Amino acid sequence: MISPKIIAAILLLSLFTAEIQAVINDEVKLKNGDRLTGKVISREGETITLETDYAGKVTIDAKFVDSVTVAEAKPAETETAEKAEAKAAETEKASKAVSTPLPKTAVAEKPVERNEPPRLFGGEMFGLFTGWEGNAAIGFNFTTGNSRTSQMTTGLRATKTGTKDKLTVYSRSLWNSNRNSSVSTTQNAVWGGARYDRRLSDRTFGFVSYDFERDRPRKLILRSVPGGGLGHHLIKNDRTELDVLVGGGWNRTWQVGPNTDTPEALAGNTLKHRFNGRLRLQQAFSFYQNVTDRNEFRFIFDSNMTVDITKKIGWQFTVGNRFNNDPTGTTRRNDFFFTTGMRWNFGKKN
Repeated sequence: MISPKIIAAILLLSLFTAEIQAVINDEVKLKNGDRLTGKVISREGETITLETDYAGKVTIDAKFVDSVTVAEAKPAETETAEKAEAKAAETEKASKAVSTPLPKTAVAEKPVERNEPPRLFGGEMFGLFTGWEGNAAIGFNFTTGNSRTSQMTTGLRATKTGTKDKLTVYSRSLWNSNRNSSVSTTQNAVWGGARYDRRLSDRTFGFVSYDFERDRPRKLILRSVPGGGLGHHLIKNDRTELDVLVGGGWNRTWQVGPNTDTPEALAGNTLKHRFNGRLRLQQAFSFYQNVTDRNEFRFIFDSNMTVDITKKIGWQFTVGNRFNNDPTGTTRRNDFFFTTGMRWNFGKKN
């Protein structure tokens, strides 16, 4: 039978050996909490090489390391009372070894990613020439022989979006020449404007706008209408955006005949819908009511269907109508047009 004294001596010797082993081993603590023991044989650049008894040489990327503890200890000697006391002091010293943090040069620091929201008017030249997305369209018709006519239509719509605001600019033009009569006649019309939206809540936004119009066949030299009001997103998802607008404006019109300068109430809507990856619909409607004369009103309607041929090029069909129930002179109240032609998309989306 084994003596209890022998068993106690074996246990003490095992504990002492384990303590010595922990003291003489270096320790690498990883950022996930794991600890590796062994001997650090190399700390160069962005790697640390640790020699272990169980896996040989292990190379660790410094970016995963939290700290490295290098312990110093003397080899074990024959136990005596004095040496045991010295060993205890040595063990205490080793347990207080300072965990040396990695030098800054040894850790591969990741660049800080700044997810700063875009600014509508930020950057060079107030961002006027960057960040736009939209489309431009052109159509042309030419005949000769019994009919000698030429017609060209152009259109542009561009949008720039910020954190809480959005700026949209738009224009459309129609040029027509009839060379069939004894005297050549040329007609042209231009419509355009801009609108700035500022988000007030998830569904509501405020806006200010400016629209202008020049229509030679209607003897309109220039119509200038600054305005503003409130808008509401009735529908807003990945496929459909439907907004309604209410507000007011000031109509200043220079024309053949008496000029006008009147306040107007404004109501309208805008719609964008994507049927699939290639077919899209875009529509806008604006109604203006003369506040001083309820019998005088006008409206502008535009609808555009686009079929994308490639990501940048498409074919578009446009229907438009301009109505004024109180035109000047003998001009007609209504102008309707249908155009078709090529369309070029620019920016990230449109």
